Amino acid sequence: MTRARLRFPAGDPLEVELDDVAAYGPEITGFRAWLGAVSASDQGRWVIRFADETVLGFQRSELKRIRLTPTGADITLGDPPRTLTVGEAEVVSFGPEPAGARAWLGRLAHGKGEAWIRLRDGREIRFAVGDGPHVSFRDPAEPPTS
Repeated sequence: MTRARLRFPAGDPLEVELDDVAAYGPEITGFRAWLGAVSASDQGRWVIRFADETVLGFQRSELKRIRLTPTGADITLGDPPRTLTVGEAEVVSFGPEPAGARAWLGRLAHGKGEAWIRLRDGREIRFAVGDGPHVSFRDPAEPPTS
């Protein structure tokens, strides 16, 4: 099972098994949050449309890195890697919205206020968001082959 580790500026980190997540909130929207969700997703295909009518389409397997900048993002794609500078003001639409708990966790750094995760056993975790938490994922190790 994949585990998410949430690290906060102060206090102990939290770890959550993604398969144990039943619900989460609130919804966190916007281009930067969408980029966080895309980066956190382990699969998918996405499109960014620009004001000059150009379209950038890519798959998760092509995405190497997203680095946020004050005015947008530097998106590194492909093999060999090439970096595209995307100005947020030039983006007219983006999508589709990545789904699931993993993608939502990728949006957290761009939220404000309080977030919550409800687990299948009924427990609920509440925590503040805004400039974090930093989320990392630990995927299960591949079993050794004989």
